[in-house]
Amino acid sequence: MLNSRDISLLRQDVAANCRLWLERCRAAGLSVLVTSTVRDREYQEFLYARGRTRPGSIVTNGKVPTFHSDTAGLAWDFCQNIKGQEYSDPAFFRTAAGLAKEMGFSWGGDWRSFPDSPHIQWDAGGKWSNAQILAGKLPPPMPLYGAQASVDKEDEQMTAEQFDVMMQGWLERLKNEPPSQWSEGARKWAEDSGLIKGDQQGNLQYHSLVTREQLVVFLQRLAQQSGL
Repeated sequence: MLNSRDISLLRQDVAANCRLWLERCRAAGLSVLVTSTVRDREYQEFLYARGRTRPGSIVTNGKVPTFHSDTAGLAWDFCQNIKGQEYSDPAFFRTAAGLAKEMGFSWGGDWRSFPDSPHIQWDAGGKWSNAQILAGKLPPPMPLYGAQASVDKEDEQMTAEQFDVMMQGWLERLKNEPPSQWSEGARKWAEDSGLIKGDQQGNLQYHSLVTREQLVVFLQRLAQQSGL
């Protein structure tokens, strides 16, 4: 059973912005504690049972994890880091969530059905749903908050974290680029012969970069087909 509060288990772009959000909360005088980041299906089922087949009040309507899923890493929960007052101050959640929303996150407290004040998620402005996450369709990388402003200042250097997030976004865009028509015949041959098989979602990623690891797999398949 997995239920973690480790920010580093979030998807890289979300984790980077979560850390920036914590910094902004501290600067605003908010004492924030991240209570949950990723979880597996077993723990989600455990949560779902609360108030139904286990004692306690209902805390979720989801039987399987979506944005919190350990395969997505797109959400976290938080509370006020004051013992005995963790969830007692609605103004605290509105203020902390307001900082997250300025960055582009969505807040569970805005949901009309089953509001969830401790919940923050990246869904690209509400464009991604639970159903899409369950289908393995994840939102694009989230821009690092304030990165462009920092890059525009000549006296500041891009951090390694900012570079990683921007590079991830560029690679994601390459992966989703459609192949060119001039390569249609070669692509059909490669796919029919099993030389190109794509990822687990069937994305053939014709515009993605090829690593040496992938290259040796291609060469091995070609050698096997040639009887070498």
